[in-house]
Order: sequence, then C-alpha cells, then structure tokens
Amino acid sequence: MDSASLQYRGIGSWVAFACTTEREVLAGLPTSPGVYVMLLGELEQRRRGSSDIAYIGRATNQNGLRGRVRQYFHPGPTQSTNIAMNQRLYVADCPLRIGFVTADSVAAAKRLESDLLVQFESEHDELPPYNRQRALDLMSRTGFGETTG
Repeated sequence: MDSASLQYRGIGSWVAFACTTEREVLAGLPTSPGVYVMLLGELEQRRRGSSDIAYIGRATNQNGLRGRVRQYFHPGPTQSTNIAMNQRLYVADCPLRIGFVTADSVAAAKRLESDLLVQFESEHDELPPYNRQRALDLMSRTGFGETTG
C-alpha cells in the first residue's frame, strides 16, 4: 500500500504539508469527518515491501478534518504524534504531503481509517511509522472501528 493505491478510496489530491503551507492546507480542508493520509517525500523500505505513507488518521471532532489537521501545526504538550509530525514540518529536506477523503459520519471515518491501517499492516507487516503508537488501539477495535470496553 502506497499513495497510488489510495486513489480507489478517494484519496488522491496531495498538497504540500509544511510549516509554510499551513494556510493553504487548512483552507482546503472541510469541517466534516474524514480520513487523512500523510506521505513522505519518497518510498521507504518496510518490513515487507515499501511505501511512502507516513501516517493514516481520522478526524471525528466537531471541526472535522480542518480542526484535526490544524493540531499538527499547533500541537498540545501531550500530543506525542502531533509533536513528532510538527517537528518534521520544519525540516527543509523532509517534504511531506497530505491528502484526505470526507466521510458521511464519524462511524464511517473510524471504519475507513481502521480498514486502511489493517490493509497497510497486512501488506507491510507493520503500521505506518507514525501510527505505531496506535497499535494497541487498532487491535482493540471491532469491525466498525469502535473500541471494546
């Protein structure tokens, strides 16, 4: 699974994702729920195969994709993934890109994110590099992306 294989899921319009593109990126994002994918500048070797996908995430809050992606530009002190990605936004030789697809509901966004992570892991025998912190969350999901409790 790489960026080219995501077109069948509606993710295919990639924009530069860097500290200098915050306004452009946020202006192009809706406030509806959805799934977003961050790409590295090139394919990187995985346990099995290669991929340019750095992170697969979902936006399910009231500000949707725009609000969620904004957190990468302005991370809180306990948001470890946001902080790690924010640091990459300021590295000149580390071009990132971001793409998204909207979802009809929060449940649909959760389901799509879960499906993409499961597919990535089955193809590469690992999660995308910045999704590793969510491995336990992924394992606890049911078919609709809900956590068990």
